[in-house]
Amino acid sequence: MAVLRRKPRDNGFLLAEWLAGIFLYGVFFSGLYTGISGYERVLATVQVENAAREFAEDILRTRERALAGSALGFVELSSGRKGYRVYRRPNLVDKKRDFASAGSSALQFSSIPAYIIKFSVNGSPSATGVFVLQHEKFRSVQAKVSLQPVTGRVRVERVSL
Repeated sequence: MAVLRRKPRDNGFLLAEWLAGIFLYGVFFSGLYTGISGYERVLATVQVENAAREFAEDILRTRERALAGSALGFVELSSGRKGYRVYRRPNLVDKKRDFASAGSSALQFSSIPAYIIKFSVNGSPSATGVFVLQHEKFRSVQAKVSLQPVTGRVRVERVSL
């Protein structure tokens, strides 16, 4: 019987093996990129919803102060649509919320019916309408804060496009 001997083989990789490896890395990294961008979108949605809830709470606090007899407080939206200020008295800022300082993911108001929201002693607002807050990178991520006339009720809803 003849003894089969192994022939010494080159220890390099074939072109097909290189291409298969590059293909698999491409599939892996594209899936990773898709997952990261999906995560960024979910994070943007949470940021917009939290900012809208906080804005609605500040409006309600201003309304409660007016019902308690302090009609001097008001909410003023910035002219650049990047934030708002809550005043306890005409010259005393109670809270300043600046969306541009929120980091790389800034928020903005895309719709503002009025720049100053005041309440009368009976709780009715001076300005009503729908304030739309949106993410700058993901324009379709929005939240609506609607301020009802006469009653001054505030409702927050997410807009999903």
